[in-house]
Amino acid sequence: MKKIKAYWQKNPKKRKLMMFGVVVVGMALSFGLYALAQSFIDSFLDTTRIANTWNVNVDTGAGEIKLADKTCDDGVWFCSLSTTCTNSLGDGTNIIVKRVNETGSKQWKPTNTSCDKPNCATDGGQDGDGYPAQDACKMAGGRLPTISELQCIYANRTIFGNNFGTSGYWSATENSTTYARVVYFDDGSSSSSGKTNSFSVRCVRGW
Repeated sequence: MKKIKAYWQKNPKKRKLMMFGVVVVGMALSFGLYALAQSFIDSFLDTTRIANTWNVNVDTGAGEIKLADKTCDDGVWFCSLSTTCTNSLGDGTNIIVKRVNETGSKQWKPTNTSCDKPNCATDGGQDGDGYPAQDACKMAGGRLPTISELQCIYANRTIFGNNFGTSGYWSATENSTTYARVVYFDDGSSSSSGKTNSFSVRCVRGW
C-alpha cells in the first residue's frame, strides 16, 4: 500500500490522468443510467406500444401489471379483431356493431330543420344533444352509423347477429335541411325520410 502511495506521489502527471479518467468514466456511467431511465419513461408514453390493447383491465398475475388483450366481445358489442365494415368517420379503421337495437324507434331530429353547425357535420358528426337517435347511441357509448356503414351492416347482417328485423334504420347522414338517410332491412334499399319520422336505431363504435 505504501509503495502504491509513493508511486502516485512521485508521478503527479499520471495521478492527474488517472483522476481525469475516473471523472470521465463516472460521467459516462451517469449519462448511461440517465438515458436508460429516460427510455423506460418514454416507453410508458409511447402509445404505439399499446396499439393492440384496450386501456381498461390489467393482469396482475405473478406480480406483473399489463394491459388486457384487445377485445370487445363483451356481450354488448359484436366484433372481432378483424371486423367487416370500414369506418367512414375516421374514429377508427373499422366499426363494431351493438348486438341489439336501442329500445323503441327514434326520431332523427324533433323538427324538420337543418342540423346545427358545427356539431352536425357531413355523415353525422352531430354531438347528440337534441337528436333522439344519436342521443340513444351516445348514451350507449357509441354513435349512429353513416349511410355507407349502415349499408355494410345490412350486407353483413348475418355476421352481426342477424337480429335486425325488416324495419328501417336511421343512418347519421343528413340528406338535406329536412331529410336524413334511412336503410330498410327488408331488402337493403335506402332512401331519405323526414327527420321527425321514427325508425329503429343500431349503434356502432369506431374500432
